[in-house]
Amino acid sequence: MKSSAKTQVQFLVQQAVVLGLKYVVCSPGSRNAPLVIAFNQHPEIECIVIPDERSAAFYAIGMAQQTNDLVAVCCTSGSAALNYYPAIAEAYYQQIPLIVFTADRPVAWVDQGDGQTIVQDAVFKNHIRFSTSVPENNWEKEHVWYVKRQISEAFYRAKGILKGPVHINLPFSEPLYHQVEIDNQIDTTPILVFESNQDITINQITSLKKSWSKFSKKMILCGQMQPNEGLENVLKFLAEDTSVLVLVENTSNLIDRNFIHCIDRSLEGIKESELADFAPDLLIVLGGALVSKKIKSYLRKYTPQEIWKIGADFPFMDTYQNLTFSINVNPTSFLKEFLKMENNSVSNYRNKWKQVDYINKDKANDFIQQQETFSDLVANHIILDYLPENSLLHLANSSVVRYAQLFDPVKTISTFCNRGTSGIDGSTSTAAGAAFIQKDICNILITGDISFFYDSNAFFNRLQLGNLRIFLINNDGGGIFKIIPGPDTTEELNDFFVFNHGYSSEYICKAFEITYYKANSIQDLENQMEDFYAFSSNNKPKLMEVFTDSELNDTVLKHYFAALS
Repeated sequence: MKSSAKTQVQFLVQQAVVLGLKYVVCSPGSRNAPLVIAFNQHPEIECIVIPDERSAAFYAIGMAQQTNDLVAVCCTSGSAALNYYPAIAEAYYQQIPLIVFTADRPVAWVDQGDGQTIVQDAVFKNHIRFSTSVPENNWEKEHVWYVKRQISEAFYRAKGILKGPVHINLPFSEPLYHQVEIDNQIDTTPILVFESNQDITINQITSLKKSWSKFSKKMILCGQMQPNEGLENVLKFLAEDTSVLVLVENTSNLIDRNFIHCIDRSLEGIKESELADFAPDLLIVLGGALVSKKIKSYLRKYTPQEIWKIGADFPFMDTYQNLTFSINVNPTSFLKEFLKMENNSVSNYRNKWKQVDYINKDKANDFIQQQETFSDLVANHIILDYLPENSLLHLANSSVVRYAQLFDPVKTISTFCNRGTSGIDGSTSTAAGAAFIQKDICNILITGDISFFYDSNAFFNRLQLGNLRIFLINNDGGGIFKIIPGPDTTEELNDFFVFNHGYSSEYICKAFEITYYKANSIQDLENQMEDFYAFSSNNKPKLMEVFTDSELNDTVLKHYFAALS
């Protein structure tokens, strides 16, 4: 097998394979040539090339979301590494196991006017689980022992109980392209860490069960998470207790008839005078970020007596300002303990919420059916209604992910969104990365115009992604700024916040050989669905650009919520 002539690269790549690395997303450069050569020549590593580093890192996030395992990125030195940072921050807050390999100039040349040379050591320190540098020289026995420990720890920090991105920086001197034949005699046996979530003691669980029993209004609030059938089943059984209310979002990937799936839709149906009575005594928080700002404001105003946060991530994250217990255990195992308790509840808490939910679901459906004009709300309703079964749904941020929360999810569809930092910068690349992994599944991205144009380099590559379908809702700018309070009070609304642009994606699609459709009405959208989802003969994505009236969208949404109140 051929590899780079650089010994530390041979060592690193072989150890990475032993530690489970299978995919590396490479961006072209010169200084990273030793890494590219070694990864590409190894038979157990699959390399793909994404030229834009920012896009490449989001591709890796999409791939890791689907494999639930390590994916690496590899770039040259200088500003190339900095372009990884948005995705690194996203991976940090989503707990995605991302390995970041950055090539570097020899340390002696840092800050000495050499090209493509910046301070790269610990450059991501605020959003990284672990960072190390692998020097080029001095491959004596003790040094190999040190580097072996560093690489083992980096991979452990990436995929341990608390997952996340790690950074391995590698300074290289020239020559960079020399190759040699190698065997597998290098001792790359890693240090392995076996761990499990910390067990909760009998006394602790007994105390928590007493608290559970005394509360007649218990709310389990679920944020973003991967599909988890075990947790879903436990929550289903808990939700049969009428004192237990389970609130979820599309990105929670949890569905049951007893759950509240559209939080904002339900909240709008509660009378002002009854808001305090609908608030929980006990709030249990699971998963990652929540989309709904309404539920956050509500629970901060009507503070629960106790709040339990379950899971290993960010143990002191006190979103609702009254955190009582941070319980660093597996949520499924923990909540199973409460299934063993005898249910003598006479509470009507869940049913009160569900009654409001049923009423407002009917009101919402009636409102949408009465709409004769084409708007973001109607477009989202049609798009979500036509989703193929067993597909993967990817949502861009800002208004797109918020609109999606107004509609009940479909059992057979898993939903993904970059809610770690909630940025718009890599939505298309992340969806494309997922489509690359899930080649036999239809991947659907719903995105806004600003998000799409910002990340159009997601298609600047040679990948065949015929299973990717994109709905681009073009309302001529950032529609979110017409929805949220504040921007509309300024003279700068259209130029500096919404950014009305007047552009179409048609020629971007032509440049990247994406099959282009457009829709200006309900009929246009519905009539093209069958062809849009049909087999892609050129094995390239299809995109439907949906044009809506920017002056109308916020008015329709305000009327929608008024109809629910």
